[in-house]
Amino acid sequence: MTDVDRGRSTIEKAYILRVPTETSYAYAKTAAESCDKVGLPWEYFEGFYQVDPNAAWNSIGLKRHINRTSWVAAAQLCTAGHAKIWKKIRDNKETAVILEHDAIMLHDPRPVPVRNGEIVVLGYKAPDIEKFDHVASGSPRYLRRIHGHEGAHAYAISWHAATDMLNDIEVKGVVSAVDNMYFLGSRKGFTDVPMAIMDPTAAIGWVRDSTIWECSSVMNYKWIESFGQNYTGDGATHHPVNTTKSK
Repeated sequence: MTDVDRGRSTIEKAYILRVPTETSYAYAKTAAESCDKVGLPWEYFEGFYQVDPNAAWNSIGLKRHINRTSWVAAAQLCTAGHAKIWKKIRDNKETAVILEHDAIMLHDPRPVPVRNGEIVVLGYKAPDIEKFDHVASGSPRYLRRIHGHEGAHAYAISWHAATDMLNDIEVKGVVSAVDNMYFLGSRKGFTDVPMAIMDPTAAIGWVRDSTIWECSSVMNYKWIESFGQNYTGDGATHHPVNTTKSK
């Protein structure tokens, strides 16, 4: 799958994933305002909140099973929310950005076509977004292939990638949270869908109080140079360099 050229597609819009809480709605409003600021069309997408995870997954209409071990219901519901967006993208044959409610767009990503069948992450997590000089960093110009990324806060996929990701779930089941299955280094044990990052950075996950976990993580994979040279705030990094090539 990683070696097959399936062409490229232009991003059309952003979906902002939110749940019906005061915090989520406030975060999502800020995300929407950031889309407006860069001229990216967007729409809110209502996720799942305080319902049985099986009921949530059943409502999507996927053939799947849930390995319900020790991971919390809120993380299961977050994963189901992402999968519901993937299904909409697949069914509509779209190419779209998916933003969790705490993401902030910094540049319009549409000038960089995404590779079909690839997850394209848009940027890192940081608590001090005002300390990233995105103007000096510049707008995105190309894609850099990577092997892991710390979270699903901001990414773009075509309907080709959405199809592959949904096929993973229908064949292998829901074995963990969306981050673990598709973004972190552990993804290699679940999916063959390749991943790239836009360079320079198009979006950032603004680390604030979490609506799922007691403590929000600020961990990242090692920053690409265009981000690291222009960010002066706090934010831990871990994992070795995981980029391999630029296109």
